[in-house]
Amino acid sequence: MLKYQFDLMCHLIRPEQVISITIVDNDDTPDQSKLFFSKFDIRQFINLRSYAIISSDQSIFLQLDLLCQFNHFQALTLPNISQTYWCLFGSHVETIIPRLRKLITNQHPITKPLNNLRYLTITHCYCHNLEYLFRQMMMLRSLNITVSLDMFTDWSKKIPVMNHLRRLTLGIQYGRLTMSRMNQFLSKMPRLLHFELRIDDPMDVIGDEQWTRWSQHSNADIEDANDIISGHQWKYLVPHLQTFDFRFCLLNRSDEKILDSFRSTFWLEQKQWFVAYDDYQSPPCLFTVPRFAPKNIIYSSDYNTPWCTSSNLGLDQFVDVLTLPKFRPSRFNLE
Repeated sequence: MLKYQFDLMCHLIRPEQVISITIVDNDDTPDQSKLFFSKFDIRQFINLRSYAIISSDQSIFLQLDLLCQFNHFQALTLPNISQTYWCLFGSHVETIIPRLRKLITNQHPITKPLNNLRYLTITHCYCHNLEYLFRQMMMLRSLNITVSLDMFTDWSKKIPVMNHLRRLTLGIQYGRLTMSRMNQFLSKMPRLLHFELRIDDPMDVIGDEQWTRWSQHSNADIEDANDIISGHQWKYLVPHLQTFDFRFCLLNRSDEKILDSFRSTFWLEQKQWFVAYDDYQSPPCLFTVPRFAPKNIIYSSDYNTPWCTSSNLGLDQFVDVLTLPKFRPSRFNLE
């Protein structure tokens, strides 16, 4: 956006009509926040409900205390904050957090119970922090969280029962997730209706015998790694759910047989949840469709459409961007 366009936009803004503000400072828009607040005082936005900060400008954090003056304010998005930065400005965040209904953050800046919080997104958390986190927000209805697991921590057993949680998006950034842990975890959410699971750390389901031998000399879980990618196992955990989506990254390539356990009546007819396997991706992935159907395809001569449990569900219809190889006339004999 050019400077004169920005000035025109600011001229047209009526602060009392604004309910949401997103402040972004990056390479394309340097010092945008300073320019914006040179024209407006945050206290002018009396009906503000949502404030998203994608900036490290210190002055923005110093303004957070002022948001407590707004009767309708209830949602806050915080940027990636370093520990040093948090020591400087964390108190300003903690002032506003107790009144929030929605919070998006890469931290877990929760030092006391948050009875008003209903929607929480945390972009990274260690599993040993889950118990404390859950106990501080027992009224939570929706949680989107990415976790690093520790196989030696009994994290799934220690968390409290979350009676109000209806929607869960769980990402596993690092660590091995077992079916027993998953079963124990979901049992603490008796009213869960919508569940999405992403395992980004590639799973070695072929080399599981080596894992079992190693586990016999430790206190780690001893389970068949194939259980976590088995439709037969999952159908006992998720029959009460309205929606269930997953994306599992695999360390080793497989074939169409990996889908066999998802071809039962439970998956195809009762729930109509369809699963696909794509070994063209790196790493190979097992995923539900259409939720995780590939949207961006780089086409090559060896490209194959992912296998799917439904022959009637063409995955090509979900592609938004198709990148074709460069045409090189010199490779052909033109007459």
